[in-house]
Amino acid sequence: MSKRYHILIIEDHRELARVLRTSIEALGEHFVAFDVPSGEEALLEAFRRHIDLAIVDMRLPGMDGIELIRRLRQQEPGVKIFLISGQEESKIRAAAERVQADGWFRKPLELADLLDAMERSLGLVKSVLGRMPSPISNAEEEKAVGRMSDLLADLREATQARAAVLINDVGRVVLQAGSLDQQTMPQKALMTLASLHTTGVRLAKALQAQQPRALFVFRFDNIEVYFATINPQYALLLVCSAPCQHATLDALDSQIQATVKGLQRVMEKLGIAAASLPADAASHDEPPAEEEDTPSTGDNFLALLEQELPQSEAEAFWDALSESQQDGPAVDPDVLTYEQARRLGLAPNEDNG
Repeated sequence: MSKRYHILIIEDHRELARVLRTSIEALGEHFVAFDVPSGEEALLEAFRRHIDLAIVDMRLPGMDGIELIRRLRQQEPGVKIFLISGQEESKIRAAAERVQADGWFRKPLELADLLDAMERSLGLVKSVLGRMPSPISNAEEEKAVGRMSDLLADLREATQARAAVLINDVGRVVLQAGSLDQQTMPQKALMTLASLHTTGVRLAKALQAQQPRALFVFRFDNIEVYFATINPQYALLLVCSAPCQHATLDALDSQIQATVKGLQRVMEKLGIAAASLPADAASHDEPPAEEEDTPSTGDNFLALLEQELPQSEAEAFWDALSESQQDGPAVDPDVLTYEQARRLGLAPNEDNG
């Protein structure tokens, strides 16, 4: 049985605590999350069970977060600590340094960054690209990351873009060439783009199709955003302050797709491309299984539209269709008749007038 990591959330805002707990649990069954609204209750939870990581709000009713961290470490010397607060960044940083926290985050929280940092802190993710399908050496990863960084830099230079960015399926920036600040592209925007990417992946799976070749273009007053799928785990984002440098949209699409293919080749060598097709997608190289030749009434009707039939055969078709529809009244299982409703007491009894 794989190790289970116990995450304790100490946050008095119940909605934020709920979002944190459900987001952590969504990472997989190896995470167990608990939330409490106060430091006193947190110490009681730590007494009951082992805690691997605690997410602590600085301001709590009763015992504050700083004092709680000190006492938690007395009970659990090896516990990882993430400090969260809505205070100024300089104050959070100073407090985190004082208590030697493993990470700190300012509210409103960027969940993708917090979850990623949590997995890394627990030693679950060591690669820049996240979990690898198979172990790779540091030298192999460094070479792959260098090649992908070069591809992003070349695209940015060719298009005179502000930034060329590789993001993952939860909206976290993995690699980037150029500058992409929070004002230009806030985390909420990246997470929205990640949702768009995930929708395309799900659509491909529903259609049992190959990964879609898509380029999304968003033009705003001050920036242009171009977004392309690489595989189910990653997507490419290009952000331009002014119109990107290109002769036509087709030319820009070609440049972006060339970069996508280059990134795909690098990822294939790392084994990431193994999940680039939906798991249950049917092979398009295999012919469909032969079925018995038993055309339905609808098939016969289409045949009538595609060829001319003698008048007698056409009349026979319509007669057969009419008889098939007279077998009985159509029944909707979601609708009650008036008589059924009356028997169930849902309609007035006519006898009682």
